[in-house]
Amino acid sequence: MKVGSKGYYGVLAMADLVQNYKSRQPTQVKEIARRQKIPEEYLGQIMVLLKRANLVHGTRGPGGGYHLARTPESIRVSEVLQALEGPLADGDPRNERNRLPSSSLVARRLLETWVRAVEASEKILSEVTLADLCRPDERARMYYI
Repeated sequence: MKVGSKGYYGVLAMADLVQNYKSRQPTQVKEIARRQKIPEEYLGQIMVLLKRANLVHGTRGPGGGYHLARTPESIRVSEVLQALEGPLADGDPRNERNRLPSSSLVARRLLETWVRAVEASEKILSEVTLADLCRPDERARMYYI
């Protein structure tokens, strides 16, 4: 699995939008770009893809910007990455199983291991939500005397 800058920046931008979710105030691309240190033009392209995937809503004009289309608890990291990067597994090994019917035992076991690794990655990314990523650090709330 490979996650490029588009996926990485997209998840950072979505996490930035979590901060304004309750107020429903749109956030401008330039503000997100500044806070997250993302090139503004590139982020604009990313936000268009996220809007097409119905993960964000956009408002045009002065005071416009983007806000999350759903609750942070309902948006999975896997959804964001798939919207921006496409399928998470490049050359899905599950498709390779059928192409190698007479392969060696080692080749079959290697392929089975690869399939398990892809499935484990997909499972983890589908379990983690934006809310999980943005949850405050528990240690930050501890007071020591």
